[in-house]
Amino acid sequence: MFTKEKINTGRQLEFDIARGLAVIFMIIIHAQLYFANTSTLSTYFANFNDFTGDIPAAPVFMFLLGVGINYTRKNNPKLIMQRGLILIFIGYLLNFIRGFAPLVILVIKAYTLADASYLYKAISELLSVDILHFSGLAMIMFGLFKKYNLKNIQISIVAIVFALLNLVMLNIKTNNIAISALTGLFWGSNEITFFPFLTWMFYPIAGYIFGSFLIRCTNKKRFYTISALISAIVFFCGAYLFNIVFEIPTGLNSDIGYYHHFLTDNITFTAFIILEICIISFITPFVPKFLQNIFTRWSKNVTIIFCIHWVIITWSTLFIPLGSMGIFNFILYIIILIIVSDFLAYYYSKLKEN
Repeated sequence: MFTKEKINTGRQLEFDIARGLAVIFMIIIHAQLYFANTSTLSTYFANFNDFTGDIPAAPVFMFLLGVGINYTRKNNPKLIMQRGLILIFIGYLLNFIRGFAPLVILVIKAYTLADASYLYKAISELLSVDILHFSGLAMIMFGLFKKYNLKNIQISIVAIVFALLNLVMLNIKTNNIAISALTGLFWGSNEITFFPFLTWMFYPIAGYIFGSFLIRCTNKKRFYTISALISAIVFFCGAYLFNIVFEIPTGLNSDIGYYHHFLTDNITFTAFIILEICIISFITPFVPKFLQNIFTRWSKNVTIIFCIHWVIITWSTLFIPLGSMGIFNFILYIIILIIVSDFLAYYYSKLKEN
């Protein structure tokens, strides 16, 4: 079923659709965290958003980041690491624009610098570790993999070592915000760390190995059928064994648990991701062409959309009270947010091309 040569080298539509769906889920859950009121949060719509905003969002992004390493034309180790450094820089720049700046404006509007909670939160937002910081570190790691020409089995061992090290490091907390800004890049040492390297690197590595098989696959339908069966067994059996039999807490139980989860969730979440991608691959031929084009555009512009939608959300808090939206206003807001983010990202990408 596999060849030594890379034969599936074009864009894989199922990946674009999976990433495009993750874009929607990401935008909605972030808006919900800021603006949905109590009545909205008690609806089935909000419960659905809570689910889709977990595994089908960030873990899918990270898994597909790893897959993409197999397909990128710019696979020189130096270029990959340079891109990683750029992502880390963009992450801190976004922290300033979306978090630090609007909170400082709120302090100024209050005509006092005495509100320590706002100032502390502003500094926390500036130093927080989000998905762009992690993506940058992951790219640097893949650059090292490429530089030293590591094989899949060696990279798999690295993933297991990181996951086991994560089990130990999660117990080491650094309450000093300055120290946490550094340690939080690597493990969940503080609550301002949302995507620590040791917790989340499992997904890009799993995606990279998955993509290394797919790009050499002679029969995609058979490959996805086998992958769906295996991933379904691993997900359902793993969830039952880990979370019910052994009563190991799942990262889905709390926000901090989600960001600082460990190996058992790495296994079940990855199985769910693969199962989702397999299912998408089966239904892709039935997706209308215009939707395929939209998902592909969102997939290409995912980093830009990520930055734009966050800036819109956080700067909206200067005019819209937190937790103030009923279901109608909230749905209207996310529709406008998706349309505006898509339009600005598309316009920016065109300007960049020119």
